Amino acid sequence: MDQPGLSEGEHSHALAGLGRINWWSRSDAIVWPVILELARRRTGKPLQILDIASGGGDVALSIAARAKRAGISVEVDGCDISPFAVKYATQQASNRGQEQVRFFECDVLSESLDKQYDVVMCSLFLHHLDEEPAQQLLKIMSQSTRQLMLVNDLRRSRAGYGLAWTACRLLTRSSVVHTDGPLSVAGAFTVNEITELAGQAGLSGFQVTRHWPQRWLLKWSRV
Repeated sequence: MDQPGLSEGEHSHALAGLGRINWWSRSDAIVWPVILELARRRTGKPLQILDIASGGGDVALSIAARAKRAGISVEVDGCDISPFAVKYATQQASNRGQEQVRFFECDVLSESLDKQYDVVMCSLFLHHLDEEPAQQLLKIMSQSTRQLMLVNDLRRSRAGYGLAWTACRLLTRSSVVHTDGPLSVAGAFTVNEITELAGQAGLSGFQVTRHWPQRWLLKWSRV
């Protein structure tokens, strides 16, 4: 979806397809238990959450919906480098009656965030980056969170490649997703690689856990 000249119709179709893939693979369910645990330990102000590279907004919106069902007060923001993705996500929030979830345009690798958050998370974006910018993103995320940092991403493996190829064709007709899905797995980090990368980014005490389907979750807490 980073290719120049992509029409709004193709972009919208691709974001919708990725939303279905995120729903099927339960991307929000990978990060939610950790967020819930933190929220239950807190009292007072709402938990402030930022989803970096939020795309079509489906993970941020799902987290906000889960929090509402659990009776937990949260403030959820999403940011993305793409103006169209921000526009699309904002419309999705309106369609779902979740206008309180805010989306804004920001390239976090070159622009400063205007505030810190209790939770800074990122889902299915790190595999788009080479090692140096990926390490930079981890540093930025750790500096931008007051308490918790979560990175949920693809795990490079033969099984993951086959699963991505199949799921992308079953869940969406978007040719962009058909191409990007398998390529994303091919460019993703293994558990050993993300562990090494997190250490190089200066994180200590982090945890990396494996999740279905062919995912890993990097968790780092300031406290």
